[in-house]
Amino acid sequence: MSCENCVNRRDFLAKSAFAAAALVVLDGCGDGQIGPSAVKLGQGLTIKLTDFPQLAQTGNLVAISSDRALIRTSATTFEAFSRVCTHQGCITDIQNNRFECPCHGSIFSNDGSVVRGPNISSPPITPLEKLNVNFDQAAGTVTVA
Repeated sequence: MSCENCVNRRDFLAKSAFAAAALVVLDGCGDGQIGPSAVKLGQGLTIKLTDFPQLAQTGNLVAISSDRALIRTSATTFEAFSRVCTHQGCITDIQNNRFECPCHGSIFSNDGSVVRGPNISSPPITPLEKLNVNFDQAAGTVTVA
C-alpha cells in the first residue's frame, strides 16, 4: 500500500517525545498573561483580586481554581474551601452562592457546612475542608493553601 504523507513508527515516537518535552518546558515559562493570574507556590495558590471582581464584595463564593473556592468575609478577611465533595471526592460546582455536587446531589453552604447529603443511601458526610488563607492587602493578592 502506497502512502505519500505516511509517518513511520520511529518518526512518530520521536516527534511525540519532542512535543511532550516542549510542553513540559513551556509549562514553566508562563507569566500569567493568558487567563486569570494564578501562581502555584508549592501547594499554595496565589491569585490577584483584580482577576476575580466578584471578590470585591463580601459574601460572594467564587471558584478560584478547579479544586478551590474563596469567599470574602470582610474588607480584610477571606475564607477558602476545597471544592472536593466529602462523599466520594467529586468536584463541586459553585451555583447559587453554594457548593453543589453534580455526582449525588450533596449541597454545602458558602461556609462549607453540609446543607443536604447525597441523594443515595450512604453514611453522613462531613463539611468541606477549610483551607488556610493569607491576604496581602498591599499586593492585592490572596494565597490559599
